[in-house]
Amino acid sequence: MLATAKPPVSPINRLLGLPFFHRLESGALARVASGISEVNARSGTVIYRRGDPCRGLYIVVFGQVKLALGTPQGSEKVVELVGPGGCFGGSAIFLDQPHVMSAETLADSQLVMIPKAAVLAELERTPVFTRNFIESISRRLQFLIGALEDCMLHSGAERVVSYLLHHLPANAADGEITVTLPAKKGIIASQLNLTHEHFSRILRDLATRGLIVVEGRNVRVPDVKQLYARMNGGA
Repeated sequence: MLATAKPPVSPINRLLGLPFFHRLESGALARVASGISEVNARSGTVIYRRGDPCRGLYIVVFGQVKLALGTPQGSEKVVELVGPGGCFGGSAIFLDQPHVMSAETLADSQLVMIPKAAVLAELERTPVFTRNFIESISRRLQFLIGALEDCMLHSGAERVVSYLLHHLPANAADGEITVTLPAKKGIIASQLNLTHEHFSRILRDLATRGLIVVEGRNVRVPDVKQLYARMNGGA
C-alpha cells in the first residue's frame, strides 16, 4: 500500500541526512523542504509504472527500490536497485516525459519525494543543488554504461564474478570475506542479463571450483585473491 503524507519530523533534518543535499545552504534547504512529501511503502509497492507522468524526484531514506523494464512476454529486465541515499526519477524531470521504467519497492521503504516544479525551480536558482543533481545523474549514467559493457563484452561467469567483487567491502584485498546478496537471486540474475537458471549454474560452478560457498543469500569467498584471479582470466 502506498501512502503519501507530510513528514512527521523536521523536513530540513530529513534532508540533511541524505547525501543528495550535502553542501546545500540553509535557504535552499528550507525551500526544498517546504514542498517535500514522505512516501512510506510496504514491500512490493509500485511507486510508478512505465508511461506514468513524472511527479518528482524520489530519494530513498531506507529500504530498496527496483527499477525495471517490462518485456512483451510479460517478464521484466531489472535495470537497477536503488538503496538508501540513492535517487531515481530525475531524467524524466529534465526531459518532461513519462517514466520509461517502473519503480517497485523490494522491502518496506521510506522515500522523500521532491515535486517536479520544486526541483526545476531550485535547479534554476541554486548552483550547488544543480551540481548535486548533475553528479547524481552522472553516477547513474556511469553505472548503466558499466552494466551495458558487462552485458556486451563479458561472459555470464565474468559478470557474476565482477558483481561479487563489486559488493566486497572496500578494504577487502585478500583473505576470507562474506558477501550478502542485496536481493533475491532471480532479481540479481535479471540485473546481470542472465536467466535465473544460468545464474544458479554459474554459482554452482564457482562453488565446485572452491572459489565461493553459497549459503542462502550469503556468498562466502574463501580467498579474495583467487576470485580476482578468476576475473582476470585465471583458472
